[in-house]
Amino acid sequence: MTALQTAYPAILLMSAILAGCGGGSGTSSNSGNPTSSPTPSPTPSPFVELRFDYEAHRFATSDRVPEYTYAGVTYPAAVADIFPQGSLSADFQKDGYPELVIPLNKAYGTPAYAALPYVLLSNSNGRLSYSAPLNAQLPSVFGARRSAILSVAGQPSAFFVAHNVSGVYNEPEAHGTAVLLGQRDNVIGRISTAIPRITTNPDRPDDATDAHSMATGDINGDGLDDIAIGNWNPFGGFAPLFLIQQEGGNFRVSSDTFLERLLQLPMVNSGSTGNEGFNLLLDLHLADVNADGFSDLIAGFGHGSAYSLLFMNNNGTFDFAQQVRLPPTVYGVDANMHLETRSVDLDNDGDLDLVLLHSRISPYYAGTYLQVLRNDAGQFADVTPSAMVQEDRYVRANRLEWTSDLFLRDIDRDGKVDIIHGLYDGQLAVFFNQGSMKFGKLTASLPNNENGRLLAVDDFDKDGGYELAYYQYGGSASEKAYFVNVYNVAFSKP
Repeated sequence: MTALQTAYPAILLMSAILAGCGGGSGTSSNSGNPTSSPTPSPTPSPFVELRFDYEAHRFATSDRVPEYTYAGVTYPAAVADIFPQGSLSADFQKDGYPELVIPLNKAYGTPAYAALPYVLLSNSNGRLSYSAPLNAQLPSVFGARRSAILSVAGQPSAFFVAHNVSGVYNEPEAHGTAVLLGQRDNVIGRISTAIPRITTNPDRPDDATDAHSMATGDINGDGLDDIAIGNWNPFGGFAPLFLIQQEGGNFRVSSDTFLERLLQLPMVNSGSTGNEGFNLLLDLHLADVNADGFSDLIAGFGHGSAYSLLFMNNNGTFDFAQQVRLPPTVYGVDANMHLETRSVDLDNDGDLDLVLLHSRISPYYAGTYLQVLRNDAGQFADVTPSAMVQEDRYVRANRLEWTSDLFLRDIDRDGKVDIIHGLYDGQLAVFFNQGSMKFGKLTASLPNNENGRLLAVDDFDKDGGYELAYYQYGGSASEKAYFVNVYNVAFSKP
């Protein structure tokens, strides 16, 4: 264990709680004075605080990567970095104790890029832990990218996709992979028989993908969860596609070519700074925004010049003639990178609002901006400026300073959904929902101002409150160590 991991004192980010109680205790039998009224206790100042609970898992690597160039910048030789992407928590066993799945990337974008097995942290009576026998059943994959929860044959499941990166495209064994995980016979593992062949590339296995985006929802209105995979290289055998769930839990490939045509979306401004000559489909999201029983589609782009688009579902199909442009962000149409979409009823009016997470292309993936879109009878209004305050040092951050760690949870259990955002420097931002599309922001640091990635926000111990799982870093110049730590969160709302 590194020095950073030896102690985890609670860090109080805002002011200390103003404790104390004053006032009288009633009428004295010897006094003719009137009874004095109790003095109200001071209201605690707003704060949010992370309190270390326990370490759930750790591992290390001393593997090295040579000097390499990524996105125009050359980096020196060093120990390989391992980072998570697409982590999710789900109650696979339906016992009220969610498990945690952590897909990993090793030496991303380097000549030493390698496949790693997913990490499954089991949950026994409220405590996450690592089981080697269970993890031996999980697949090793390249390029972990996206994940989503869905129901397959009535069972809680999770679907994951991955993508290739520069330097490994021509290696048949180095491919992104689609993975469906679920619980069968009291064991959480891969369900390989439910997914049909999804690539036309004969040099790749059936489950090969090259996807930056993926979403789950009910596309055809039959009450079953379907899948949209945003593969982006049809000519290489990786066409984007819809997988439609059948009774019994198997999926079939839809003949609908809508997603493939979506890849051909023309750029708004082909001469924009930093664009790569095409619009990369970075995000897909399925949500029934008009409550008609069919999931509508939100598509987000990057590396080119494009608006984010909403396509209303017309009895199981999508039509380019009915696309709706969503409001642009502070980055503008040309520089924007639409990375993530979340949908939930933020204002408790009965329809789904949207929270979008963006970065910018120049500097490369520099900054993180949250956008709140209010659903007004199917029309989306950008209420971000009046809804929340975001710090410019995060919105206009430097190259590769971004994060996709975004969660929508009613963390204070007041009936209004809050926004929890893990920032790139390890800071935690909690936007407490105050109603009427207003959010009060508080921030917290990890103990000892350590860095880390927010993996999950869930009630792992079934006590009625949320715990936060973090992926944290330690080690030395010769060996990097990684820890999955669980924190409790305490707060006094603004």
